[in-house]
Amino acid sequence: MKKLTHPLCAALLAVGLLTGIAQAAPEDEASAAEEMTAEKTDSPESAPEHEDDSHPVGTPNPMIEYPDVPALERAIGFPILYLPSNFYALYHPAVHVYGISGQVADLRFKGKADDTAITLRTALEERIFTTDISGVYGANWQTQSAGDVKRTQVDVATLADGTRVVRWHAGRFVFALSATGFDDTSFKPLLKSFVVVADRFAHKYRSFTLNPNKK
Repeated sequence: MKKLTHPLCAALLAVGLLTGIAQAAPEDEASAAEEMTAEKTDSPESAPEHEDDSHPVGTPNPMIEYPDVPALERAIGFPILYLPSNFYALYHPAVHVYGISGQVADLRFKGKADDTAITLRTALEERIFTTDISGVYGANWQTQSAGDVKRTQVDVATLADGTRVVRWHAGRFVFALSATGFDDTSFKPLLKSFVVVADRFAHKYRSFTLNPNKK
């Protein structure tokens, strides 16, 4: 299998991973950024404001939206972890289905009766240059047990807006979970369910044949 060693591929994946995921930054850096923004806004000579592009000018957009999960699986060449069945009644089917640089699957779910939101990412560890596909940098990651029978170790970070982000791996796959609108009580069973399903998923597809066109 080939890893992403080409600089452009690596750069596009890095940009794509940042899209749609809140980022953590030290308070002093955030404050400095706010001050710089205020200065530019107040200055009559400041440049016109532009929309924040999700990818550098002159490069292809690393995120491509697909009509459904099967279409994305065909495009990236490997199976994708989905929402645990015990959450089907609580969440709409994936409202957005993205492929990031042809290497990472990104599924977005929204609660039916509340404002909770879930982003779930799946990638093949053997195909990417990193085991962290969360897109979150500068966070205070804490390693802990997911609460499952195997006591799977996962890395968890809580961002400034309360979003909880998790990264872990199982078998040939790496995963990242972002959950917004959850407190500690509601987040724990969510995390446990995803880790348990991911373990079964990794076992089921431990020896699947990768689409030869996607190596």
